[in-house]
Order: sequence, then C-alpha cells, then structure tokens
Amino acid sequence: MCFCGSGKRFKHCHGAVTIDLPHEPIENWHLVPQTVRDAFINKQQERAEHHSKYGLHQPPAHAGVTGDRVIKRGDELLHWAGKGSFINFLEEDLLFRVGDALEKHTDHPLREWLDELRRQGRDRKAINPKAGLLSTVATMNFFTVAYDLYVVSDNSTLRDRLLKSLRVPAQFHGARYELMIAACLLRGGFDVQFTDETDDTTKHTDAFVRHLRTGTEYDVEMKAKGRSGVLGKPGVKIEPSEMNGNVSRQIRRALTKPAERERLIFIDMNLPPKPEHDGPFEVWWVHDAVQSLKMVREQPGKISSELSAFVIFSNSPSNFMPLGEVYEGLETAFGAYNKPEFDKDFRVLGERAPEIADLFDAFRLHSEFPDQF
Repeated sequence: MCFCGSGKRFKHCHGAVTIDLPHEPIENWHLVPQTVRDAFINKQQERAEHHSKYGLHQPPAHAGVTGDRVIKRGDELLHWAGKGSFINFLEEDLLFRVGDALEKHTDHPLREWLDELRRQGRDRKAINPKAGLLSTVATMNFFTVAYDLYVVSDNSTLRDRLLKSLRVPAQFHGARYELMIAACLLRGGFDVQFTDETDDTTKHTDAFVRHLRTGTEYDVEMKAKGRSGVLGKPGVKIEPSEMNGNVSRQIRRALTKPAERERLIFIDMNLPPKPEHDGPFEVWWVHDAVQSLKMVREQPGKISSELSAFVIFSNSPSNFMPLGEVYEGLETAFGAYNKPEFDKDFRVLGERAPEIADLFDAFRLHSEFPDQF
C-alpha cells in the first residue's frame, strides 16, 4: 500500500508519478518523505542526462559493487563478478556472446580490433599506468559494437540470426549494420520489433518500428553495400579510388519488399573517408546517394508508382582507416523516394516528420557510450 494512506497500491498512487513540475504540482507531493522525493528527483535528473548524452533508450540498470554486480539486460539479470567499469563489462559481455568465433577466426574484424586495442592499451600503460583508452579506430569500432549489442538486447528482442551472423566473418558486415541501425532507432525513441526470420513463406521487411513520442509507425528495411576485403567480406580489397557510390541496387531491393506501413529504408554506402582532393562538403558521397535514388525513379521497373519511402544513407569511414588512427564518426544523409514535399526542401523534416529528426539526433550520438556504472 502507498505510504500516504490513500488505500491504493503504491504504483497506482505516488509510485505512478513521473515528475513534479512547478506549474503542475503532484497532488499530496508534500506528504512524500523528503528522502523519497530527493531520490526520485535525482533519478529523473540522471535519466534526463542519460537521454541527452546517449539517446532515448532506457539507461543501463545495475546494482551492487565492483566484483559483485547484478546487471539487467532485457529480461535477464546477469551476475558479473568482474572488476572495473561499465566499459569492462561491455567487453566481457561481447566476448561471452561471440568469443568462440574469435578463437576460430583470427581474421574476424572483432578479433583484429580487440587485439589492436589491447596492444594500444599495453603501450599506453607502459608510459602511464593510469592511462585510459584512446578514441582510435580499433577501440571505437569494438566498443560501438559492444554497446549496440547491449542496447538492442536491453530494449528489444535480438534476432537469433543476427547474433549468429555476427560470429561469421563473411556475414559480419551485414549483421553489424543491422545491429547499428536497430540501436540508433532505439536511441531515437523508437520501439523496435524485428520480423519473424523463420517465416520463409513470404517476403517481409526487416523490422516494424513505432516512434513512442509521436506514435508514427514504419516498416524498416536495411541494406548494406558489401565490398571485397572490407569487414570480413572475402576477396581482394580494391583501391578507394576505384570504389563507386552507386547503391541503386540496394534501394531497389529494399523498395520491392512488401510493406503495410510507411517505409523507412536504411542504406550503408560503405565508402572510405573523404578524398583529400574532394570539395568542401563534409558528406562527400551525398551526390552518389542522390544519383542512386534518381536512377531508381527513372527506371522503377516493377516498383509501383504509388510507393514512397524515407531513405536514410549512412557511412562508416573508419571501416577503411588504419586501426591506430583517430576514429571518424558516422556520416549520414537524408533522401526521399516519391515524396516531392521533401525533395524540394529538406528543412521541413523536423516539422513534418519529427521522428526522423529524432533519428538524426540519435545518429549523432552513435559513438557515445557510458564508460562508468
């Protein structure tokens, strides 16, 4: 029962409140013990700070002290006897879930990143025993995968196939991209439900999402452009100058998937950093993305003329960078298929599709993750 004497259960009385606003005070809030009020307000402030730094998903929940912690991950309660910070837990959690594969496949991208970040750590500790990790390609690539895996597992139901694919070098790129997009959707305030991967009786999109603030729903499709010799894909790695940004095939394949709702399509360009001789635009590949959309519009084939979609292009230039260099974050660009109102002026995005604006904020935070409990 609630301590205020109302006769109601706590969760239906004072336990049901969210925040005490000066212009809209909670009834009988003054009856709540001061220690409870202070704890409640502090927790709300911590939650707001987490959302500002890391996105709109729920903060990690844990209890205990170093060497003896209980950590929540979705419906699971994990007992972690390890020492150190949250980032140490992320490393052990990722290795626990894919570790056997890294023993079998020494060429696995995760294995290469892990070996390099540990080498960097040993070199730094030899100079300064208290030195922390640097934001290098190896470190950030490894821990963004680890944190994305935790976020999706804690806030949604992870596909079995996705976890299995993360363990296979040749399938790692596609699985890593799907994991990244799911995590960014959760950071953007979406509820993410993956479709049934065992249902092979019909074609379907990768996921269904609903934006919790606006209630807007989308069918989601994710397509990554594979390149030989990159992120575990077999074959000889070609020179960056020979790579092209034509992703019209990926767009077309995504558009042909049947959907019941508005479509939200994600395309991974998978290109290296901006060439030194290129112009001043930060997202140097945006012309290729726009041209790819144009090619599909001009030659739609079996795609219905009534079909429309939001298309979000992204690129991780760090995939092509030496592991010791400073990490370059995620690059993004917006596109639309058969949406003239957005083709003419992308500035209306925040007004007419605020959930997409929230998503771009989430992309901006992709390389941010808590390192302490």
